[in-house]
This record gives sequence, C-alpha cells and structure tokens, in this order.
Amino acid sequence: MVDSDDLREMIDQVDLFDYASQSFQFTKRSGDNWFTSCPLHVDKTPSLAVNTKENYFHCFSCGVGGDIINWMKTFEGLSFNQAVEKLGEITGTKIRNLEKCESLSYYKKIRALTTKKQKQKDRVYLDAKSYDQYSKQLPVEWIDEGISENTLRKFDIRTDDNSNRIVYPVYDANYRYICPKGRTRFKDYKAMGINKYINYSKIGTTDFFVGMKENHESILRTHKVIIFEGIKSVMKAYDWGYDYCVAAETSMINDDQVKVLIKMGVKDVTVAFDSDVDFSKVVESTKMLRRFTKVYAIKDNEGLLGEKEAPVDRGRLVFEKLMDERIEL
Repeated sequence: MVDSDDLREMIDQVDLFDYASQSFQFTKRSGDNWFTSCPLHVDKTPSLAVNTKENYFHCFSCGVGGDIINWMKTFEGLSFNQAVEKLGEITGTKIRNLEKCESLSYYKKIRALTTKKQKQKDRVYLDAKSYDQYSKQLPVEWIDEGISENTLRKFDIRTDDNSNRIVYPVYDANYRYICPKGRTRFKDYKAMGINKYINYSKIGTTDFFVGMKENHESILRTHKVIIFEGIKSVMKAYDWGYDYCVAAETSMINDDQVKVLIKMGVKDVTVAFDSDVDFSKVVESTKMLRRFTKVYAIKDNEGLLGEKEAPVDRGRLVFEKLMDERIEL
C-alpha cells in the first residue's frame, strides 16, 4: 500500500512501450499506436495496442487494458502488490518508505477508467437462407430518392409485404447474419403508433456497422471509412463512388464499434451524422477512437442542410462541399 499520488508518479515515470517491447514485438499502425498480437487469445490480426502518448494499452479483441501495473498483472501474472513492488524496483523507489494509504482502492478506480469491460451479448445467429422469405421487389420510394437499383440489390434491400416494411440484413463484425431490420412504408406511422425502424430479433450489443460487409474490401483498400447514421445514406454515397461507407444505426459511436475500426486498420474516419445531432456528442463518442486514428466530422456551419437531414440528402454537390470542409477532431 502506497500513497496514491506516489503510485501515479511511479506509473508515469515508466514508458510502457519501452517496457513492453522487451517481451513483445510491435508494429506501428497509426499515430501514436503500436500493435502486437494478444497472447490471451487467437489473434490473427494484431489487436493489442500500446499508445505511446497516453502510456496506455488496450486489446480491441478481448478488452483488456490499462497502465503498466495492469500490464504486469495481465501478461506477467503478478498480483497488484507484486506489480507495485516491481514498479518500485524499476523506478528506484523504496516502496516501504512511502506513506501508506488505501492505494488498492485508488487503483481500482483508475483501472475502471482504463479497462473496457465486455458487454453481455444477447444474440442468436440466424440461417442466412431465412432472409429469402422476403420479396426481392425493390422499394420504389427509395428508387425515387435516387438510389440505383443495382445498389439496392448490392445491399440486398427487400420488402416485407406482411408488415409493409422495407427490410435489409444485419450482420455482426464477422459477417454472420443476425437479423433483418425493417423500416415502415406507412407515411403516417406516428399517428398509427408504429415504430419507424424495428429489429426483427435481438441483436445484443451493437458491435458492428451496417454496410461493412458489402464495403469491406474497399475499406481495407483505402483505409478510410465514412460513418453515417442510416443505411440509406450509405447507399446514396455508394452511388456517387464512396464505396467505403457504413451506418452506425445510431447517433453515436460506441467502444465496441471502435474496436472494429481499429482491427481493420482504418486510418481516416469521417463521422457524417444527421444535422440534428449534437456536435458535442460526436466529439465525446469519438474520444477513444481518436487515440488510434485520425477522426474528422461533418459540421454544417453554413446551414446547407435542413433541420433534420443527412449530409447526403441535398445531393452530391452539397455532400462533397461538406466533406471538403470537414473538421478534424
């Protein structure tokens, strides 16, 4: 047990990357991030990263992370006290001469801030053939909005005649079929008490992007991704040649989605959410992602969009102007 300030000072004195490099071989991927394979699981694509700026590590596959003490505990099998003693040896600090306090409770607090816990995933995978129950007739209203028939077919857009919905398949990060998602075709759905969008089955944690399966090769080739809120925006942009787009299906980016992007080696991320989304929420939800790659965001400073419109809703010229004026976060 040592004083919390003394413990923090010792942690900051040791360069985690230099220490970890004595046992692991790292490859630089982007910015201040160096990657290696995580020994805790099968890791064909290296997902264990050390950020030299933050003096912090994180595995984007299994979720372990933290500072040098957590590194020693995780990869060297040391107890907390043993790790503190070793840290004292490295820094030349005599641990027993330091003021005693409830350091363990302090460490639990900082560990909670740096270790990303895996969420429970309430999910059942479906037979991909079950999607064939839906009609291949393309929704004329989306064609009228300018989405080409070829693009609608590429993203496997279909119709559910029983519930009068447009449907599209949702896949997890490993491209396993989770469920169909449906958008109502009733214009007065609010008055009818009908949800605009529904998942036909439980998806659990949102650890994926819609459209990533279809645009996987282009994202790997360009190392870029544009993140929209919905699949319609992805398809509109795709028709204009932006074949590295995905949909978050929400107005924020969670840590599980960040892991997906880092594992793919994405180096340039543009957040292109609807105009009604609070920009401060975009900044906050990309905080972790910005540790590992460049992140930009579209901000409609000139009022080119309506009150609640996606960046693609006013046509290609407006979208490309917004892209040219995107802000680096």
